[in-house]
Amino acid sequence: MAKPFSELEQQIPELVRQNSKLTIRSSRMNQQLEKYVLGSLTEILTQMNQIRYVEMLYTIAKELTINGIKANQKRVFFEDMALDITNPEHYEKGIKEYSKNFSEKMSDEYGKRCLARGVFVNIKLQYCMDGMLLEVMNNTPVLKTEEVRMREKMKKSMGYNDIAEFYMDNMDNTEGAGLGIALIMILMKNEGIDPNLFRIITRDTHTIARIEVPFTENYVSVRSVEVADLKAF
Repeated sequence: MAKPFSELEQQIPELVRQNSKLTIRSSRMNQQLEKYVLGSLTEILTQMNQIRYVEMLYTIAKELTINGIKANQKRVFFEDMALDITNPEHYEKGIKEYSKNFSEKMSDEYGKRCLARGVFVNIKLQYCMDGMLLEVMNNTPVLKTEEVRMREKMKKSMGYNDIAEFYMDNMDNTEGAGLGIALIMILMKNEGIDPNLFRIITRDTHTIARIEVPFTENYVSVRSVEVADLKAF
């Protein structure tokens, strides 16, 4: 049985001291989850002497979690409407209905439906004195058309250092997810972190969004290991 967040919050300092990784699973975004994620990040970064990154990592964690939860809830909504999300005609019809009906109350209701169906977001915080990894995985796949749009936004965001500038240049064709991607990459660049350390990984059964923050030159990123493995073939 899952423990309540209030009980888990009290355990954060000891959990961080004893482990190099924390995982948090949820099917909906609420104040309790936000508070627990912020508390975990604050404790980790305090113990790693990297408190300067709390605001950036919390903003990114929240953005990625909301995106993952919305993607999951959208899938369940389409199932309830008996619509095939991979069918362009069904998608156009369903997304209009979803956008028209979306509200905080609906989000809470679909959070419960996701929980009942085993649909969730998993937040992983992995850390050491040399760096930190934040990974948000939702156990539904991304549509190919949505993946293409995300990749385009990531590429385009490379040329910006200010979110307001990005918004003004793309205000006619930028949805919330596009702005979120730009925000993440700009926040990383402003902290002197290589935006290539932000990755979106798509699989047939799930989607992973990952960012890495080196604290020292000794940090070995997951991305660098993956690139090295690919070159070996």
